[in-house]
Amino acid sequence: MINAAMLRRPATSSLRMVANRATSSTIRPMGRHHPMRLRSITTRQHPLPITGHRKIHRENASAALGTIINKRSKSSGAAAASMEFDDDDTTATTTYVSSTADDLATARTRQEAWMVNLNRGDNEWLTGPRTNEWYTGKSPKHCPGADSHGVLRSLPLPNLSNVTRQAALEYFDNSWTLFEMLFAGLKGEEPFYRPPVHGLRHPQIFYYGHTPCLYINKLRVAGVLEKPVNAYFESIFEVGVDEMLWDDMHKNDMVWPKVSEVYEYRKDVYDTIVDAIKTHPCLDDKGGAEPVTVNQDHPMWALFMGFEHERIHLETSSVLFRETPIELVQTPAHFPTLHPSVYNTTSKATQPVQGEDFPANQMIAVKGKDIKLGKPLDFPSYGWDNEYGERTMNVPDFYASEHMVTNGEFWQFVADGGYRNEKYWCEDGWAWRTHRNLKWPFFWKQVGPAGSHEYGLRTIFEEVPMRWDWPVDVTYYESKAFCKYKSERDGSPTSKPYR
Repeated sequence: MINAAMLRRPATSSLRMVANRATSSTIRPMGRHHPMRLRSITTRQHPLPITGHRKIHRENASAALGTIINKRSKSSGAAAASMEFDDDDTTATTTYVSSTADDLATARTRQEAWMVNLNRGDNEWLTGPRTNEWYTGKSPKHCPGADSHGVLRSLPLPNLSNVTRQAALEYFDNSWTLFEMLFAGLKGEEPFYRPPVHGLRHPQIFYYGHTPCLYINKLRVAGVLEKPVNAYFESIFEVGVDEMLWDDMHKNDMVWPKVSEVYEYRKDVYDTIVDAIKTHPCLDDKGGAEPVTVNQDHPMWALFMGFEHERIHLETSSVLFRETPIELVQTPAHFPTLHPSVYNTTSKATQPVQGEDFPANQMIAVKGKDIKLGKPLDFPSYGWDNEYGERTMNVPDFYASEHMVTNGEFWQFVADGGYRNEKYWCEDGWAWRTHRNLKWPFFWKQVGPAGSHEYGLRTIFEEVPMRWDWPVDVTYYESKAFCKYKSERDGSPTSKPYR
């Protein structure tokens, strides 16, 4: 279901087109609020004042705040520019500053509120590849889940009907180090504090402290832990963006703790959680001989909530990394490589041809039937509240695309002027597109002159030649506009438009 909050904040998603024989046309993102794979189917916490034992460089903050222009504006990527006008004429002089990551921190034509967090001594430590000292738990090469080449991969989902201390510890280490390995991809201190370009999420320093904070707070509520690790951090890092209120984005401009301070906090949290797993009596497995069952009534349900929560943010933060200016990220050591097709084949930048550069995507008839939704309470994996219960839905006959919609398919929409033609867009979608001035998907990168429709592709840490046969990553609004264009151009195998 698309709710009002999702309409205000477009969800990056992969598209599948559907034509339903019996239902009205809508677009349904097939995932959370991040790049979903597209297929075609036819049928408030307010920040606490800087007081008490968590005073964070008050003098430095005050000095830096004196230079800030009291006006928020969107942050640009590689270079900054200012326009100066002479009082006696209208000639504009443009001054450009360096586009390197190091210079951006010091040479700017304007100050923004979040910049109060820069130049506090962490930049040198955070610039360049991370050593094993970056990891507050196990290093990737020695972590459960590392393969024979030293690449760290995710462990399988734990079976909560058969939990041992060792299995819980290994899954914790895997989750914890995967998250820190992702954050080893931020180059310098700036990307920790720079708000996302859309201004709809907190800077990465929040998420770096948020996942350990949740472990502590939830285990305290469950009675596993008796006291906080750092009460101040466990207040400012507790609550993220409330999509129903949208009144808490002022936190983006607050004076955040230094990265090195949050790093030390993570070390303390890691030690606390490891000790709880190894010693808490509710996980007593008699040395592994008698595994325990962890269900919703078990105190360590909160631990497995922390695992799932951390992996959610592994996904969501990776999207924010992908939106970060390319000069502020780097590929971490031991991070899985991109699909071999990036390196094994050549790809042209424009004019993709169906059957050569991307597959044909026929619509396949799917017979309708009753579908039972919901997960039983005794299912042996962690679940959020909305996964439980039982509901039966009748799904009518429909057609679904054989593949997710590819970059190649979507290119035709772009080249045919789909981003310039308001008739394909809903009212909110057109307002969003014009506000962002988008002319193609955000993760496509122009590599030729305007109008040539030559594109490369931005991944999390790299810009690579376009892969026309990969699923396109777009927002809900773009998905909906594409489906309307597709229905108009090709028609639908049913009387209903694509969605």
